[in-house]
Amino acid sequence: MYQPLDRITLKSGEVVQAGVVQGPDLDWAERVETLLSHKGPPWRWGNEQVLRTQTGLDVFFYLLHRDGDPFANMMNIEYRGVGLLGHVYTRPEDRRQGAAMQLMACLMEHFRQRGGQALFLGTGYDTPPYHIYRVNGFAGVEPESGYMDYYSTSQDEFDRGYFAPGSTAIEPVGWLHWPVSIPLFLGAFPGVVRGAGLGVWGRRSTEGPLLPLLQDCLERDANDLPPRALALVQRETRAVVGWVMWSDHPLWPDACLVDLYCHPAFWEEGAALLQALELPESHTCLAYCDAGLKPKAAALTAAGFRCSATLNRRVAADRAQTGWVDVEVWENKGSFHADGSVVD
Repeated sequence: MYQPLDRITLKSGEVVQAGVVQGPDLDWAERVETLLSHKGPPWRWGNEQVLRTQTGLDVFFYLLHRDGDPFANMMNIEYRGVGLLGHVYTRPEDRRQGAAMQLMACLMEHFRQRGGQALFLGTGYDTPPYHIYRVNGFAGVEPESGYMDYYSTSQDEFDRGYFAPGSTAIEPVGWLHWPVSIPLFLGAFPGVVRGAGLGVWGRRSTEGPLLPLLQDCLERDANDLPPRALALVQRETRAVVGWVMWSDHPLWPDACLVDLYCHPAFWEEGAALLQALELPESHTCLAYCDAGLKPKAAALTAAGFRCSATLNRRVAADRAQTGWVDVEVWENKGSFHADGSVVD
């Protein structure tokens, strides 16, 4: 569905139309995909999916166009008012005309009118786009980071409500977890080793890393294979409060890498979350844990893992590298049945 917004006057004096395409929209899909065709394969696949199929997400492509020919874009992907902002792009020949700043103003006003709660994005730190986002209410999540967040109220108020204690459910990872996993992985919570299999160390967004996993998860489901990633979801707010997945270990044959990460208030459910994941049989299972992160160590122990080594000063504590974290290697030479029992 297409909705016209304001008429925008560029610095050249040309008047163009702003509008928003809400996916899926087969009429606009090809035009938007063509504008964003410079993106890498995972992004092109993701755009095709949200523009052409029902994912259950709220999908918004904000455009500036001339008689239906788009030349500038910003995308919001949301679920219950929590989402990611991405694909900020203007054709080279139309840059330096104020397009991005004016389109951003339309997007943010539309987001507030819809009752949006929080938005997250990634860009280069201290670059021109970074400062455009700052003017529009975004702030860096930590010093020297290009990841930024925006809250309609405040971060403290959002976190208290979104991650409030409540009943949970364990679900195979799917589209609805894409935007709402970002607050967990970008949050100022203990633990730097958050998603080694995704390349997520410290406060990093899952916006990009999750797309290849989503594609794999959908293919596994279509072939009746068990999921290799599960989300622990707070039932009322739909926040992702825990995460577990396995992937082939990038170094060792016949080994899988197991990731487990939870919000501090939900670590007590970490062992059950890990035991719900069906791991490959006859594989050595390796997991990594910040030294001293006792709740995660307890969950790994309860699931049959044992600490076998410590890697000293292995990963930076934050983007500014103000400190370094020792990383423990945890190992389980068996794998789990679906009921959580261990195969030796």
